[in-house]
Amino acid sequence: MIPSFIQNALVNGERATLIPIHRLQQVRDEIDRFRRQAALNDFQQWIVNDLYQFDVPDVGFPVRSMILLAIPHPFCANVELVYHGKTCHCLSLVMSDFDTTENSLKKVLRAKDHHMIATQNVPLKRLAVHSGFAVYGRNNICYIDGMGSNFSFVAYFSDIPCDDEYGTDVTMASLCATCRACANNCPTGAIQEHRFLVDNEKCLSYLNESGKPFPEWLPKTVHHCVYDCLKCQMICPMNREQVKYVVGPIQFTESETQMLLSGVPVDESPPSLKKKARYLGFHQWPDGIARNVRALIELSEQER
Repeated sequence: MIPSFIQNALVNGERATLIPIHRLQQVRDEIDRFRRQAALNDFQQWIVNDLYQFDVPDVGFPVRSMILLAIPHPFCANVELVYHGKTCHCLSLVMSDFDTTENSLKKVLRAKDHHMIATQNVPLKRLAVHSGFAVYGRNNICYIDGMGSNFSFVAYFSDIPCDDEYGTDVTMASLCATCRACANNCPTGAIQEHRFLVDNEKCLSYLNESGKPFPEWLPKTVHHCVYDCLKCQMICPMNREQVKYVVGPIQFTESETQMLLSGVPVDESPPSLKKKARYLGFHQWPDGIARNVRALIELSEQER
């Protein structure tokens, strides 16, 4: 159970769970077995071999647990890119308000003489599902009852004692057993029928965020987001209520669109552009935004 003082720190619809630190080693062992048994491409090998971190760092306090948080955000934002006097309409993800949640949690923990420090590259989705906090959808995205997939995970090492509650098997949500909505709506066929692991080399999210040139086989008509892809989440029954939470339109003026196209780093942009771009998370994908915006504008011009 999550301590009441942590629950009291959550004032913006966040959800939280406390995970005993030894679960991190259990997940490491599971991923090691998975890696030996599954045929993984280079990117997937990089994730399990190089990206994920499982060692508990020396942080100046005894690490007994991890606080795992799901911080809500809107489903998406309507975006308007003004270019040559015309408006290109597209979508974007929206960032969760990590800073507000972290500051609130730190304040509460200090009052209880507890400590926390952010984890780095811990497999948060796997921990969440293994702990019964979330479930996997067929699209390999995590869902939480009442939140759908409208959240982002963040975790912290802490010295809060944690009971060793029973974990759960890592399986898909029960609804996915008979539902093919996400696979049928995937614009690139990345969601596989007989394999849980998404084919990331076909996934539009991966292609949008990689920064590499789009492959020749990718239809230009699939572009709809400044980064990532929302098609599988839009159609998911577990997001039936969440898809209504759309913000915007958020408009980028002619000069701001030109700056996005030129690849000006978000943090070197004028204040108005910087604020909008960080709210939408553009700063996370500096290698792909200019290319993606160009593809969206070209598609919009063709459709006129």
